[in-house]
Amino acid sequence: MFLFIFVSNWSGALLPWKIIQLPHGELVAPTNDINTTVALALLISVAYFYAGLSKKGLAYFGKYIQPTPILLPINILEDFTKSLSLSFRLFGNILADELVVVVLVSLVPLVVPIPVMFLGLFTSGIQALIFATLAAAYIGESMEGHH
Repeated sequence: MFLFIFVSNWSGALLPWKIIQLPHGELVAPTNDINTTVALALLISVAYFYAGLSKKGLAYFGKYIQPTPILLPINILEDFTKSLSLSFRLFGNILADELVVVVLVSLVPLVVPIPVMFLGLFTSGIQALIFATLAAAYIGESMEGHH
């Protein structure tokens, strides 16, 4: 996942819009589409449920009623917000970076956008690292026991 996010975001950072003319659209990072980021986050959700179930079996679902069964709705909501947070964080940061580049290319087309485009490389690397780190943390959390 890290390599996919890192390398695929380079297209939005290195190739600003309107410089390379494509016949049917523009070349952009795939993670500036909310559908892609939600799909990646759902894959992580499936991975941490699978990791937890394979490690603990059906006892994995016991974490939802810990420390008291009253917290069941909040514990279920926590699993949904993990995926939502992963997807919106990646989507928002990459989209904002591309919008800044688009605005700068349209206002000052030559020299000024170049440092911002290189900053986009850094941003895509940071976002890939954050996504991969949080995914690993969520999967590790689902596999560890409560002591």
